[in-house]
Amino acid sequence: MSQQQTMNRNNKQQLNAPFRAKSAGVSLFAILIIGTYYIANLLSLLSSDNPVAGDSLNLILTTIVLIIIVEIVLQTVLFIGAGRIEAHSERDTIAATRSSRNAYVVLTIGAFATVAVMFADFTPLKMGNVLIVAFLMAEIVKYASRIVYYRHTTQSSNP
Repeated sequence: MSQQQTMNRNNKQQLNAPFRAKSAGVSLFAILIIGTYYIANLLSLLSSDNPVAGDSLNLILTTIVLIIIVEIVLQTVLFIGAGRIEAHSERDTIAATRSSRNAYVVLTIGAFATVAVMFADFTPLKMGNVLIVAFLMAEIVKYASRIVYYRHTTQSSNP
């Protein structure tokens, strides 16, 4: 088989990914972009010596609203483009379970890190943001893991 045929076959497989794998990709993209926005704005807040910066609540709320709106819009566009969602399969359950486990590990480490920074005399703003970054990292790990598990189960089921 020529390299061009192999590339076309690989591209076709990626385009025929299950809806839930595409949905995880869209969510991963949204979380990465909005998480980057949050971290970039957070760095300017952390340079402040105030225990609670006035703009921190505004940044948190803006980030949450952005995630909700972007997810709704992108998932709606994805659904309209797909036209249908496949029935839930065992592969979906395996990918969701394993990716949730990975995210839980990251979130647990983040929770312990939040408690640990309390002993390092971090301000409440900094401690809270350690936890929020842990939530963001857990979501990134969850969606990235889901994509990997879908790809792995697709490759192992296709000869």
